[in-house]
Amino acid sequence: MTKELLGELELNRIYQCDCIEGMRLLPDDSIDLVVTDPPYLMNYRSNRRVKNEKFKHIANDVDSHDLIKKYLAECYRILKNDTAIYVFCSWHNVDFFKTEFERHFKLKNIIVWNKNNHGSGDLKGAYAPKHEFVLFGHKGRSILREKRMPDVIDCDKVPSLKLTHPTEKPIELLSKFIKNSSDEGDTVFDGFAGTGSTLVASAKLNRNFISFEIEPEYVRIANQRLENVRDELAERKLTEGTDVE
Repeated sequence: MTKELLGELELNRIYQCDCIEGMRLLPDDSIDLVVTDPPYLMNYRSNRRVKNEKFKHIANDVDSHDLIKKYLAECYRILKNDTAIYVFCSWHNVDFFKTEFERHFKLKNIIVWNKNNHGSGDLKGAYAPKHEFVLFGHKGRSILREKRMPDVIDCDKVPSLKLTHPTEKPIELLSKFIKNSSDEGDTVFDGFAGTGSTLVASAKLNRNFISFEIEPEYVRIANQRLENVRDELAERKLTEGTDVE
């Protein structure tokens, strides 16, 4: 990966800072794709009761409506024309997310991600939750690069024992979006990096990335995951370049 600058920031880096403050350092019309998983505004916490909880509450996940408004406006500003954006959200606040999304972007689909494994919730009074939404839209018009797929996508969630973040998204799903809405060498943005799944998927697909995350421990984990990817890619390149007798 190169170490080019995008405005005042270095490409292929995750910065530990508030996303709005960081985005203001990015130039207008400089990003090729946004794939992002912002706070769902529902004070997310697993209902599975364990002696020692693996994760603490997600920062900004209680009453951050103003943050989401500013964030989507900044996403529009930094995206180039004729590009795409994917925003994960939950049914709990999909009306708010959809309203704010459509202030800036042309909503093309509300993709349903079938996680193939239901969550907990109200065990006696509600149906078991098995899906999440992804708002997919354009700034201008973005053409799909690969074969058109349904707007209901089956993809296993990350197994609980392998989670590095409480709302971690699978690389397989993120890769579908990145391959379908960007080209090699493009720059992918995520303002809520968590432990870096969008960045890992981007790096594996030969895309540049730039991202922000406010929690220092998640930044540390994301950097370690990215280092592992760089090692894997370097080893693969070395192997592919070796003559086979």
